[in-house]
Amino acid sequence: MDQTRNNHYVPQWYQTGFIQENSEKLVYLDLSPDKILRPDGTPVIGSDGQIKTHNDTKWWHPTQCFFQTDLYSTFLGPFVNDEIERKLFGKIDDLGSKAVRAFISQDISAWHNNFFNFFNYIDAQKIRTLKGLDWIKSHYPHLQQNTLMREMQGVRNMHCTIWSEGVREIVCAKESKVKFIVSDHPVTIYNYAHPPSSTQCAYPNDPAISLKGTQTLFPLDKDHCLILTNYEYAKNPSTENPLEKRTFAKNNRNSMVRTDAFIRTRDLNEEEVKKINLITKLRAKRYIAGGQKEWLYPERDVASNWDDLRHVLLPPKEQLSMYGAEMYAGFEDGSTYYQDAFGRTKPENTFLKKPKRKVLPKPNEYCPCGYGRKFKKCCADKTESQRPSWEDLSIRERNITFFNGLSGILGMDEDKTWDDIRKEISDEQVKKIYELYAFLWPIETDILNLLPKPDNSARVLYTGIIDPRVISEFAISLTPYFDEIIIQNPMMNPNCVSSEFNPIEHPHKYKQQALKDILLFIELMPFIEMGYINYVPDICNFDMHLQSQMLNMARERSKESGATVDEKDIKIMEMLHKDDFERSIFMMPESYQRQQLRDAIPELDEDQIKETIKYIEEKNKTDPLTVLQKDLFTRDGGQFSMINLSPNFEMALFLCQVTGSSLITDSCSRWNEIIKAQYKDGGIVTYDWESLTELMNGVEYRLNANLETNFQIRSSGKLGQIRKITKEIHLAIRDNHNQTEINFLIETLKKHYRTACDVAEKELGEVDGTTFKGRFLYLAPKGGVVHNNVQRMLLTYGSDMHMKEVPIAILVEHIHK
Repeated sequence: MDQTRNNHYVPQWYQTGFIQENSEKLVYLDLSPDKILRPDGTPVIGSDGQIKTHNDTKWWHPTQCFFQTDLYSTFLGPFVNDEIERKLFGKIDDLGSKAVRAFISQDISAWHNNFFNFFNYIDAQKIRTLKGLDWIKSHYPHLQQNTLMREMQGVRNMHCTIWSEGVREIVCAKESKVKFIVSDHPVTIYNYAHPPSSTQCAYPNDPAISLKGTQTLFPLDKDHCLILTNYEYAKNPSTENPLEKRTFAKNNRNSMVRTDAFIRTRDLNEEEVKKINLITKLRAKRYIAGGQKEWLYPERDVASNWDDLRHVLLPPKEQLSMYGAEMYAGFEDGSTYYQDAFGRTKPENTFLKKPKRKVLPKPNEYCPCGYGRKFKKCCADKTESQRPSWEDLSIRERNITFFNGLSGILGMDEDKTWDDIRKEISDEQVKKIYELYAFLWPIETDILNLLPKPDNSARVLYTGIIDPRVISEFAISLTPYFDEIIIQNPMMNPNCVSSEFNPIEHPHKYKQQALKDILLFIELMPFIEMGYINYVPDICNFDMHLQSQMLNMARERSKESGATVDEKDIKIMEMLHKDDFERSIFMMPESYQRQQLRDAIPELDEDQIKETIKYIEEKNKTDPLTVLQKDLFTRDGGQFSMINLSPNFEMALFLCQVTGSSLITDSCSRWNEIIKAQYKDGGIVTYDWESLTELMNGVEYRLNANLETNFQIRSSGKLGQIRKITKEIHLAIRDNHNQTEINFLIETLKKHYRTACDVAEKELGEVDGTTFKGRFLYLAPKGGVVHNNVQRMLLTYGSDMHMKEVPIAILVEHIHK
């Protein structure tokens, strides 16, 4: 079989739709024609003093343009594989050509039958061009051709949901003498607040389609152009902030839309067609083409004010009634489906919203982001895109609300002791606790909007065992040394669980786990309220596609690397499992315990059995995680119990990159995964900051396993100097890549670091029984810690502000207690 190596990134069949009748060619304009060079390589200068270039226009057949040799080919040694061209794009183009023709026509049934293929084709067309592929490459540290092709396939279909939920209009140019043109990047993105000179439009970038004011243009042929507009902006173009994200801007999710809802009432005049052509030309990479040469120069007749061009793209307001409504569907089994105008399957929880601010807060007012700090020390110096949401209850505020609700449900605000709670916790209380959590964290939550953004903080994300039995030693002991520690809340979100395992439907089975979740929350609450710990929910709870990606990637990585659990982690997990097993036995009915004792130790007499049971009862009283109830295992089966080592490797990197955090762990298994993900240049890991990290790795820190002691150290301001130098080091490693600058900074930072360590030792004073020694082993490879799977997750999730890698990883090594 002949191989297809001249890969058309704008298909030939699509180009033919722009050819004039009685012609077989298009006129192609090269926006950056090559210079004419002499044999010695010097340019030829014309009489006007300008460098001469090759002819910028050519009449060509579609076979001759918009292609590049081996653009989609993959290679294995000397062998070339063209399956992506033949099998992937062959099928996409076949279905896409039928879909484009369907939407050029007026056949509504053809629209319905080709709806999915239509948007699937447009999405593929956006990423398959030279500009699209360069955009993918810009989000990864380095992609060889084969891995580029893999990632291209991995990020497909990421735009379809938002596009299909928007206002869909097809405008016509049949009455105009000027027709639509096509570019080398036909799916054109326009936002009037981001002109071509803006950073967001710097090649190969486009404004995010999730922004309210972003519109997508796609000429279907010379007479028809598709314009996709976010509903909120279409409805209120003069009042909506074009740089604000549209409501519920999630890329990958199921959504119900009307396949017949296309506005087709506008016949454009010549000036309007020229304005659309100007947008197409200004956002092209290098080439544009059309049926006539004069159509390729719209700027000669149209003012190029980027802001003014938006008016031609706005759909007619009187036609918007097809959009923005709630949708209900009934099914044969009696079930129903609800969806609002933005794709949410439940009505918006107005309790979680804040009123919009019309003016900035005063410097000493509390910041609207909900972090609990004064505005001048929080978001004052940040742009709107750098701030967590000001219009939604923050993560901290929701945690405080949950704690207050927890106190009321359990009677803690009525001086109930922990022993009282363990004796009295009821099914109804467990149900209410999980209902409250579900209420505060609906699936529609835009969690990315609530998380901190990369800024000048020295925050770290902790990945390790999240459990009340070890949290004070493993994570809380780190709070005096860092500005902020992000910890993932292991609590189950009932919104994401099937009825079989749902704690709201089976509260009795979750009494034991609820006790763990409650105690963990109580222990962390003082640190949460002060902002020392940011206790975030599992981000996968709000995006099932992200969760599916994470699980598949973890399985794939495990197969490739043969991942094993480190012995130290195994010992800790075994200790916790043994503790859980022993507790479950001790909470069994007395008759069961008696029978187990007789079976295990037949020689025990009745008095010895009574003594053993009495010992068990006393142990239960002193164990804070024991539910002091006799019927725990006598109805509704057993008890669910979970041990969490979270977030996993992929989600840890993901969260670090979106929050601007360094990665910290005390899990040797996780550390081994991190070491394997160091960036390699030519297969080699290099360390520009090695002499600094060697110094830091040799320091023994004083850590403390006592909650109150850690809170007192942090809240008193102690160790402030070491937090300050830690922040400077983190920012220096993140932001400096010039070796000369690095060498200069290293010596300064070393000096300040030694001083801070000496001061910290004096501030901590005498050692108590809960103090132990530990080391922070820093890993700061050139290029950071990075994994292609995580980069793909960031792209498909729709994150538009994140670090390209995790610059620092830290292993906490406990020396002794």
